[in-house]
Amino acid sequence: MVRSILIIIGILIILPAFGQAEGIEISDSNFVRRINEETGLDSIIQNYLQEIDSNNIRSYMQGLVDFKTRFMLADNRKDIALWLAEKFESFGYDNVVIDSFQNAIEFPLNSGEYKKSWQYNVKAVLPGRVDSNKVYLLGAHYDCFIMGPGTDPYTYAPGANNNASGVAASLEIARIFKQKNFRPKYSIYFMAFGSEEFMTMFKEGRSGSDNFVSDFARTGKTIAMMIDNNQIAYSPKGEEWRLDFQNCPGSAEVTELAHYLCGRYTKIVPYDTSDHINYTDAYFFWKAGYPTIFFEEFHFCPYTFTDKDIIGNCNLSYCREATKISFVLLLYSNY
Repeated sequence: MVRSILIIIGILIILPAFGQAEGIEISDSNFVRRINEETGLDSIIQNYLQEIDSNNIRSYMQGLVDFKTRFMLADNRKDIALWLAEKFESFGYDNVVIDSFQNAIEFPLNSGEYKKSWQYNVKAVLPGRVDSNKVYLLGAHYDCFIMGPGTDPYTYAPGANNNASGVAASLEIARIFKQKNFRPKYSIYFMAFGSEEFMTMFKEGRSGSDNFVSDFARTGKTIAMMIDNNQIAYSPKGEEWRLDFQNCPGSAEVTELAHYLCGRYTKIVPYDTSDHINYTDAYFFWKAGYPTIFFEEFHFCPYTFTDKDIIGNCNLSYCREATKISFVLLLYSNY
């Protein structure tokens, strides 16, 4: 995940969001009407959101950080996928799939040396009670990277915020849905994608999301909404809790719904932009024509791609609040 070309050359600085999208006119009367008229929906949403536990979010993030590195070429990459699959299974999911695919990247860059590897996506599914061929997908990449003098991604790349935070949001939402025995109207896919960082930064190889979208196109199913969380745990102390709503082409209705639900159920202040839609898993979904939204912290973390991307530099209360938006989007759309 990259904030600007400066990051690629190793200059990590805090940048304000740029390329702000045109202000969205939110006609939320239909959203309000449904919340008010559908018996019990509002109270159910509030009840579910109260279950989000920042201690659980910390635990999931710590479990990923404890691998020391999640670099896509490190020998532990399948172990990480197995750990994620076991997490979903511990919540009660019995249809967890680890999807493997091959990749080849030039590493180190400009070395002329291409390394082939097997990479892994992890998928857990809540089947739809009305239409299992219509999918709402919550995704986040679990790999990470580090750069700069004296660093070695093979041995240490903690990636707490980037992107253990996004994966933790998916895990916590998946846990609560199972705990509540929720039966969604349409199928919900929880995806942990491999090999995102190198693909989106350097356009090398193939990302897990690219591989998934290609395979999914042959299933005869459709994606009604793709939600991507990438770096959602950094907000400087004392700052207003703002979150980038990365507006993807053709996805205005999803963005409008996210605005309405965010305002009704969270303390987050949304900021519309489209400056990063090419640099994350969401890219491959909106390019394929699926309605997509991508959430990212407004204050870009200065510790990204460094050894200081640790849990101690994350704001877990902010992360919990950001998690609510993805949760309520899935719940509202599938109640």
